[in-house]
Amino acid sequence: MDAISIEDILNQKSNDQVSFIDRVEDPYQLCEQMVAIANGNGGIIIIGVNRSGDFLQLCQDDIVSLMRMITQASFELIQPSIFPKTQIVEYLEFKTIMIQIPSGCQKPYCTIGGKFLIKKENDIQEMSLDELRELFQEKMVYQADQMVIEGMDHHQIDLENFQTFFKKKFHIDLPKHIPIVTILESMKLASNGQVNTSGMLLFGKYPTEKFFLSQIVAMAFFGKDTSVLEYRDSDNLEGTIVQLFNNGLDFIEKNLSAAAEENTDLKEIPRYLIQEILINALVHRSYYMDYFSSGNTVISVFDDRFEIESPGALPDNLSIDSIKTGNAFQRNPTLANYLIDIITPFRGIGLGLSSVVADYPGIEFIDDTDSDQFKVIVRRPE
Repeated sequence: MDAISIEDILNQKSNDQVSFIDRVEDPYQLCEQMVAIANGNGGIIIIGVNRSGDFLQLCQDDIVSLMRMITQASFELIQPSIFPKTQIVEYLEFKTIMIQIPSGCQKPYCTIGGKFLIKKENDIQEMSLDELRELFQEKMVYQADQMVIEGMDHHQIDLENFQTFFKKKFHIDLPKHIPIVTILESMKLASNGQVNTSGMLLFGKYPTEKFFLSQIVAMAFFGKDTSVLEYRDSDNLEGTIVQLFNNGLDFIEKNLSAAAEENTDLKEIPRYLIQEILINALVHRSYYMDYFSSGNTVISVFDDRFEIESPGALPDNLSIDSIKTGNAFQRNPTLANYLIDIITPFRGIGLGLSSVVADYPGIEFIDDTDSDQFKVIVRRPE
């Protein structure tokens, strides 16, 4: 940006894509401005001048300090990190710092304190839940299962597990002359050297402190409701989707059986049905939801039923009636594609779910758009 364009900007009465900051006291001040601009259409921050055109002379020490704060804000205080272009521009006898922030490709961005911000009419405002949902819908080209996880490289992949899968799927050993990260990227399990959500969900090492999306909160209750405060059983399950599927299945079956032993009038829910409901919940849940909800799949087991609640309501092109007839939507296509070769009950085309619904009357679906959750309730046969 040259001197003429700075003058042009100063002459404009309003420009939502430009922020003027004469003084920066700490990196958090920059962080909020950068988040708000990245969540919009991109823009520029000019440091060293206010909107009235009053300049503050920046000395060399000021510039060095500001550059450090810009780096800290970009990579430590914003989630996920952003990559602005920064330059020093002279205007008249003054020096200013120009920070050019693109419209982010991994929206929404938030501050390290969890604030989702947007710039409106020169004001920084917190985004509403509806605005966040709209942002996700607009950016569906960036599938949740393709989002990279900062700080997670190929060393977080369970190589033995991945080698076994690779040989089974492609009928060859994992090539030794090709870097593992190159293979992961070619299979859409990593990008730019960083493992993505699919890579961790399928082949990640657990437990890990950096990836919280691969969890199930499992609870079993005495009776038919939560009025009894004591749990029959509870657990926090963690691991790959395969581990979650196997451990979640064991939890449901174990606690349904415990209730049946206490009450012999209770009939068993078919195993294939539990498998189908559970794997669909894990594969088709929204993995965006760690931004503004717990991000957990929740299993609740009662004497007469079990329930599975997952982040992410049905997309606009699906309804409860349509999924009962076999319509499907691949919310996480990479994940679904590889799981077909890993978990036998899963076929990824919606027919398994429609067939169990047709055969079994005791299933209820609840699509809760207000809380952005989808729940399946499976009752014992009468």
